[in-house]
Amino acid sequence: MSFRQAVLASPPVIGNAFRPGKQALSSHSTKVACADERRITGSIDLDTALQQQLKHAQAPRWDYGLGYRQPNGSREFAIWVEVHSAFTGEVRAVVRKLSWLRDYVAAQCPSLWKITPSRKDEPKAFVWVASNGIHITRNSPQARLLAQSGLGWPTTVLRLP
Repeated sequence: MSFRQAVLASPPVIGNAFRPGKQALSSHSTKVACADERRITGSIDLDTALQQQLKHAQAPRWDYGLGYRQPNGSREFAIWVEVHSAFTGEVRAVVRKLSWLRDYVAAQCPSLWKITPSRKDEPKAFVWVASNGIHITRNSPQARLLAQSGLGWPTTVLRLP
C-alpha cells in the first residue's frame, strides 16, 4: 500500500490533509532532505488537520507524516516527523506527543500504522527534528527518558537516502 492510499483510507480529516511531496511541511520542508526527492511521495500536516477537532484540540499532537519510498522502490513507508525545540526541558513534551501519535495512528489510521516502519532494517519511524539546534544534556534524566521512549536523539535535519 502506498502512503497516499493509506492516508486516503484514514478518516476524512486526515485524507483531506494529503499533499504531494513535502508540501504539507510548508516552512519546515527544509528540515527534510532526500537524495532523490521523488522518493518523498507525500505528506500530511497532522497537527493542523486535527487542531480543529474538539477531541484532539488539547491533545499533544505530532506534527507531520511523510511518505517515503525506499531507494530500491520495493516498499513505501509512513515516517512521522516532529519539528520542535530540542531543549532538555522539552523532552517530556515530545515524548507525550510520541505516545499520543502511536495511540492515535494505531486506533484511527490502521492503514498508516501498517506502513509505519517497525524493524531495525527499515527507516526510522519517528524522528524529532530540532527547530533551533540541540540543547539537551546527554546525562540528564530527560536524556534517559528519551532513550527509553524509543524516539532516539533529535537531529537538525532528517536525511533520507
